[in-house]
Amino acid sequence: LVTGAARGQGAAEARLFADEGATVWITDVLDAEGEALAGEIGAAARYRHLDVTSEDEWQAVIDAVRTTDGRLDVLVNNAGIGIPGTIIDTSLADYRKVIDINQVGTFLGMHVGAPLMRDSGGGGSIVNVSSMMGFVGGAARVAYTASKFAVRGMTKVAAIELGQYGIRVNSIHPGAIETPFIRPE
Repeated sequence: LVTGAARGQGAAEARLFADEGATVWITDVLDAEGEALAGEIGAAARYRHLDVTSEDEWQAVIDAVRTTDGRLDVLVNNAGIGIPGTIIDTSLADYRKVIDINQVGTFLGMHVGAPLMRDSGGGGSIVNVSSMMGFVGGAARVAYTASKFAVRGMTKVAAIELGQYGIRVNSIHPGAIETPFIRPE
């Protein structure tokens, strides 16, 4: 299951999983693009609407995975946004929007997805997409940097807690990747 998979880095991840023989659940709020990608990939892909900030939507997606496939082997918490702004200029609403999607969305993915991994015999892998900004700060990126530091920290906690079930939890920290995230269309 890949979040934020309708385009950009998430779409590339979904294609790669399908190329490697996996059944891929493409999730996003960009329904037309997500459905198109699932159609392009073919029988190995399923699209499902998912607002990662909604625990109810997470539960509905995980329930669908449980009903359809009976297990979840890999969860890629990829969905994310960035709203540029300095500490002085960033509104509280913008700050919270970034935190809700990048940080809370990642938490909810692990919170709701890990029990299915555990209950289906254990094992599996959770990959949380942080950023190089999860290690260093960046001017005019206060909300994004804070969210990605948090993703890195939550990943460490989840690795400690979920290891007993054979679930690996890692974060990746890419630099800038030329996608619609960096260069909006």
